Amino acid sequence: MSALTRLAALSLLLLTLPGCSSSALGGGDTNTRTGPWWVCPPVKGSGLEHGKKCAQDSDCMYGHCFDSGFLAGYVSGIKFCTKNNNCTGGDAAVCSTDGAFASAFEKSTSGGNGKRTSPEPYKVCAKTCSSDSDCAAWNIEMPDCIKNSTDYVSVGTTGVCGVNPFK
Repeated sequence: MSALTRLAALSLLLLTLPGCSSSALGGGDTNTRTGPWWVCPPVKGSGLEHGKKCAQDSDCMYGHCFDSGFLAGYVSGIKFCTKNNNCTGGDAAVCSTDGAFASAFEKSTSGGNGKRTSPEPYKVCAKTCSSDSDCAAWNIEMPDCIKNSTDYVSVGTTGVCGVNPFK
């Protein structure tokens, strides 16, 4: 077996192991801008909007069911729909293109995020909010209106729904 064939077989094996899904973006992903998450621009289909609870990628309008991660306070098992807002070139990656949504950035380890394990920062779309009740009504598992940046999340001037373990 050639080295290239072995490498291809190993890559296929790693992609099929539990917890190695490209949508399991909450931890351990060491790829840098590879895989389905980094296909740019995002392609809109049918399905649930950003921030809605999901079980699998096919539930979501952009095909990404984000598992745990920074916006969910790195709580395992909290899954929500979103798209990659870190793409360049066009309006497809802009969160507000889809309605009342805004960007949320994953903070770096040097910025105080001791839980970040990915080499690339994730930038996702989240439901905008003005109060915790807005978020609880949208997705009960992400009930906090994060209006200021935390150790995990960097937000702009608009609050976004998530899990804020620093409340």
